[in-house]
Amino acid sequence: MTRNPWKYLFLIFAVSCVEQSAAQIVTLPEGQEITLVGTIREVHGFGPPGYGEDKKLDSKIKYWALELPNPITTPCTPERPEWESSDCASAKHFHIYFNELLERKARAAKNRKMVVKGTLHRSETAGEITPIYMDVTSIEPAME
Repeated sequence: MTRNPWKYLFLIFAVSCVEQSAAQIVTLPEGQEITLVGTIREVHGFGPPGYGEDKKLDSKIKYWALELPNPITTPCTPERPEWESSDCASAKHFHIYFNELLERKARAAKNRKMVVKGTLHRSETAGEITPIYMDVTSIEPAME
């Protein structure tokens, strides 16, 4: 039985294309309600004064985040062209904000895949912790 090397080359090419497309950054609208599916996490990080620059001095904080399978971004114009990578960074997980009722739902759904509706915003201050954040309007279990 002879083996066709072209089949193997095609398979390697196809797998590399799928891996590259899965890692593509998706641009989503800012300021409009959208729906995303991801895992709700409670993240431990650092707050003021330096938000992680000096871990001995910075306060320890916990915040809610939505973790997605692929990174996202929003349309962005950097303050200066050379700052594009920091001003317009993408995020695979980002800070989520919600009211007390939704926080109870999030606590019950911690580390589970959920359907989250809300509005994305580009962070403008270190206090928003991640490059993108979301004001959440609803959380529902995801169909698996």
